[in-house]
Amino acid sequence: MSLPADLKLLYAEWLQEFINALNPRQEQLAATYDKARRNLLDAEGTIYYPRDLKKIRGIGDTIMRKLEKSLQRYCKEIGVEVPTPPVRESPQRETNRTSTALRLGHTEPSGNRNGQECLMAKKRRKYIPKKRSGGYGILLALLEANAITRGISKDDIIELAEKYCNSSMKPNYMTKELRGAWSSIKSLIKHELVIEQGRPKIYLLTDEGQAMAKTLKLADNITFAIEKGKAASELEFSKDADSEASANFRDLFDGEAYETISKPGSHGSSLVDVTFQDSNMMPTNNQSRISHARTLAISTPLTRKVLNVKPVAVANDSPSNDSILRRRFIGVRYELWPKGSYEVYPIIDYREVRSQSDRDFFSKALDRKGTKCEIRQLALGDIIWIGKNKKTGTECVLNTIVERKRLDDLATSIRDNRFMEQKSRLEKSGCRNKYYLIEETMGKSMDGMTEAIKTALWVILVYYRFSMMKTNNADDTVEKLQALQTVIAKEYSEKNLIVIFPNDLKNQDDYLRVLDEFRSEFERGRDIECCHTYQCFQEILGKGELSTVGELTIRVLMFIKGVSIEKAVAIQRIYPTLSHILKAYSECQSELDSKLLMFKRLGDAPGAKKITKSLSEKIADVFGTF
Repeated sequence: MSLPADLKLLYAEWLQEFINALNPRQEQLAATYDKARRNLLDAEGTIYYPRDLKKIRGIGDTIMRKLEKSLQRYCKEIGVEVPTPPVRESPQRETNRTSTALRLGHTEPSGNRNGQECLMAKKRRKYIPKKRSGGYGILLALLEANAITRGISKDDIIELAEKYCNSSMKPNYMTKELRGAWSSIKSLIKHELVIEQGRPKIYLLTDEGQAMAKTLKLADNITFAIEKGKAASELEFSKDADSEASANFRDLFDGEAYETISKPGSHGSSLVDVTFQDSNMMPTNNQSRISHARTLAISTPLTRKVLNVKPVAVANDSPSNDSILRRRFIGVRYELWPKGSYEVYPIIDYREVRSQSDRDFFSKALDRKGTKCEIRQLALGDIIWIGKNKKTGTECVLNTIVERKRLDDLATSIRDNRFMEQKSRLEKSGCRNKYYLIEETMGKSMDGMTEAIKTALWVILVYYRFSMMKTNNADDTVEKLQALQTVIAKEYSEKNLIVIFPNDLKNQDDYLRVLDEFRSEFERGRDIECCHTYQCFQEILGKGELSTVGELTIRVLMFIKGVSIEKAVAIQRIYPTLSHILKAYSECQSELDSKLLMFKRLGDAPGAKKITKSLSEKIADVFGTF
């Protein structure tokens, strides 16, 4: 038996095997393999040696090496030699004496000028983004927004850049387009055309970037809207920071209103607290569910006093409820959105699917019920509610976040410690209404995890004060989300929002600290809520974003089987960083001392913080030196 003359079909078959071997959460890798397989089948010509794969779009060194190993195994099975590509001798070229001398570091006083000028010209070659590409659109958007002395956010850039770009600036997860044209920002930063500053990030043009953007604008005869006498955008990009005066709660309200509004902490959450309830007691049809949810919502008496300052209007002829007041508090910029000036709807994480073949079930089901929703990649949680300003399009994250779990997925997350890690991150979100939505459907057996699941649910319900919703299946989940949307929309129809725009957050704790400071100052009545922007939520609360050294240490410890978040926190308090842990093990005099190190320190710790001898040995296997 011998190999066929063209191995294209074999390589494509092995790529399909790679896809089948991936787990459902490795969607991005599966999409990469699938794209490489399709490009391979569409390629013209013969593909024989593994190195021939490099000319296929989407196949790099990593995929080539994996396919090369598959080819070696296949040849061994059928008893043939692995094909070895012939060694190609590069043709002898006439050597340029001057350039060779430059490479070797030699100097020639009279003969190297032309070669040196040639090399310098190559070094001076500028990066010029392709017309209508992502980098092209971003540069023109920054120039239009006059982002030279004061940067603007990613969302603002995308809004302006869409009209200058042929492809979408945002990824489309429904069509598995996981990278949008916004990824070109990395090239612009690399070539020093754009500067990235602060957290959340803002972007500015450098002098070179400004010159490049003006050149592109002139070359393609582009005229900005503001040059035609129209507003370039509803956003006031060129607004001077000095016009945002500092103002606290007292400055925003008149004296009488200030005295009559209740003090902080005098009110609780006004949303329905949905917990485990007997399904027989719940209404069965959609209309009765919504009515039931409405009756459970706590009515909130509105403060009769109105704002005593005139908002800074975006447009002179805009109505009062569309006006935006911009001020600063503790050095942080914020905006006041009056009730009625924003819309409220849910965002669903694109990984939340009914099945692999029915990926957009939830969005379509909610759309059929008349509920607007969007599919995006969320940094935290599976469903969040946002407020979107009707005039500027700016988005903020409201006070409700939902983590959806099937029972088998919940069991798996308890086994690998994801459950407690997710719980910890949900607490940092600052959302007062945190829900675990438990679907009683299973894709696989839970294998003796029943008691662990019961314990975990009672812990988050009683100890951590999270709320819970129980559903029977995906259709029942849609009904619950529809009812929750009705309650939330009614709640926020009578609320003013204080939307915070921080620009110097060091870590995730700063995100919560700033939010708490604004809440203690401004949330003195039920009709005001403070919240971060959606962009800030996405950038700061990501799993790997702005973590402290201590948090990273805890995360590494939790990779050890048996180390829960409570045990990891207890270890981190004694040994603040991984360096401290490694140093402690290096100072052990014997292997026995190494194995018992954690047991001696935390063997008598209370409750879930206790480290047993067997677990201490597992930790020593990871960090020990013996």
